[in-house]
Amino acid sequence: MTSKSLKSLLVVALVAVAAYWYWSPFLALWQLKSAARENDAAAFNERIDFPKVRDSLKSQFSAMFEERLPAAGDLDDPRAKAGAAFGARLGAMIVNKFVDTMVRPETIMRAMQDGRLTAPGAAAPGTQPSGEAGGQAQATKPKLEWTYEREGVNKLVAYATDPQKPTQTNDEKLGLVLERSGFAQWRLTEVRLSGMPQRGAPIAVTVYASPPQ
Repeated sequence: MTSKSLKSLLVVALVAVAAYWYWSPFLALWQLKSAARENDAAAFNERIDFPKVRDSLKSQFSAMFEERLPAAGDLDDPRAKAGAAFGARLGAMIVNKFVDTMVRPETIMRAMQDGRLTAPGAAAPGTQPSGEAGGQAQATKPKLEWTYEREGVNKLVAYATDPQKPTQTNDEKLGLVLERSGFAQWRLTEVRLSGMPQRGAPIAVTVYASPPQ
């Protein structure tokens, strides 16, 4: 083999590695979606960092409570201060318990199908719980589409997009955040709920190419 052929093979190998590195988050998301469709809990769990997902949801719910409860330091009445402090502690306890109960493989699988996170056992949004009408509602429900944004080189956000609501912004959609570890290993680390405050969210750069469905 000539030196020129070796150089050509090296270039091809480098291009292939670079392409795999770039498309690896989309491949990981496709594998996650496939595992959810096939109800393959083992393969699904391998691609989720459950402690980080729980922390992301607790942070969002805590921020929501903080927005709605007055800060104890801003109140003059001692009883109001005590009530605000108690409310904050109670809210944190409720949030932690609720999120720990909610974040299960089946709820995240369902979120990827419905485009929203619902409590275990709750009826799917926009459907009837049972009977022929309920089955028809499920059958006619439009399939979610996914749009993607990169936040730096180590994070990809996939947004569940309802084709019947094309004017929705990304803040109004469920967002699944995958983070890279190592060379090209990606795991789900955040679930961003629609309409919830995000703490320290970086500026996103839109990616227009999409992976195979």
